[in-house]
Amino acid sequence: MQDSRISVSNTHTVAAVIGLLVLSVALRPAIVSIGPILLLIQQQFQLSYTQAALLTSIPDVCMGVFALMAPNVSRRFGTDRCVIVALALLGVAMLLRAVSPNPLFLLGSTFFASVGIAIAGALIGGWIKTHFPHRAVFFMGIYAAGLSLGATIAAVFTAPITELAQNWRVGAGVWSVLCVTAVISWVWMARRFASVAPPAAAKKTVSLPWSNPQAWLVAINFGAGQLVVYALFAWLAPASSETAITTLPSGVVLGTFTAVFAIASVSAGLIPGKAHDRRALVGLSTVLATLGIAGMAFAPTWAPILYVVLAAIGLGMGFTIGMTLPLDNAASTEQAGAWTVFMLFVGYLIAALGPLCFGGLRDHTGSYGAAYEMLFGVLVLMLCITPLLKPAREDCAQASVA
Repeated sequence: MQDSRISVSNTHTVAAVIGLLVLSVALRPAIVSIGPILLLIQQQFQLSYTQAALLTSIPDVCMGVFALMAPNVSRRFGTDRCVIVALALLGVAMLLRAVSPNPLFLLGSTFFASVGIAIAGALIGGWIKTHFPHRAVFFMGIYAAGLSLGATIAAVFTAPITELAQNWRVGAGVWSVLCVTAVISWVWMARRFASVAPPAAAKKTVSLPWSNPQAWLVAINFGAGQLVVYALFAWLAPASSETAITTLPSGVVLGTFTAVFAIASVSAGLIPGKAHDRRALVGLSTVLATLGIAGMAFAPTWAPILYVVLAAIGLGMGFTIGMTLPLDNAASTEQAGAWTVFMLFVGYLIAALGPLCFGGLRDHTGSYGAAYEMLFGVLVLMLCITPLLKPAREDCAQASVA
């Protein structure tokens, strides 16, 4: 059986890489495209910074909540069908958001777009584990790269498209075309992989590790990193525009962050090896991110682009490594799935606080200094957690499943 699966993996690697890239590229523009045009949206609807932050926090909450629901929905309707419907929902919601007549409609359409992102994203890990159980880290890196590529495209081109059209609604809605290509791609993927899917087997029901302290550490580490990432997705461009600490356009600053994030994510995903102690890599990624954010907080005018690059390298590495930590603490596919769902649920709920707290501090203080200091404090907390992220020994993990 193992040899058969490896053969299938080798035969369909290229198809899987293409399919995962096309899908994942479509999942971040709905979030990242808001950053370059956020000030325009604020002016249109008279939103405070805290209210505007909901446009990025709502997706985080949905990605956490629907990570719990997605496995049950997948078992009932099938993974491929759920992914296709989620992508279609995302595309339609993005178009509706672009024509929002009021703030309530804006937030409501953002919610439905977030549901699409959450369901599609939550099911991809299971799809990878099903079809490529021996190369999960590699394909998770490809998935992370696609997310970052989509984010980079949206970050760099949203502002120019908006300026060309003289309307932020065009810059917000144009990215729905990526959902069309993603739906077409996944329909093709569903047909291609239907004939090579592993035979169904009776699976053990593994409960979420609510009482496991190590699972909470993994989830808090992931959530803290994503809190910083999504705060920057939402506010890096507006902050750059308002403070004018660099002559580069704000979209280019955000695009630099997402592009470097993508390269770092792929590089981390290419690191070979089975489950092992990743604390050195976690520590290195967190130190780099901390240095970048420290510069933004305490010496913002000295080397702003260097700070963006350092933060992006650290956070990009941290995302991919963080996604592998549940695998290092699990003895079976089912247990890995339970740990991953738990990490995503807790982690993205924590991440939702990032844009909100950042925007709230900007409202309260009238500047971005305290907001960047808050992100610095979160990264220091991650450094304190890093020594505790020791992976479970295989014999202990086996015993916990028995």
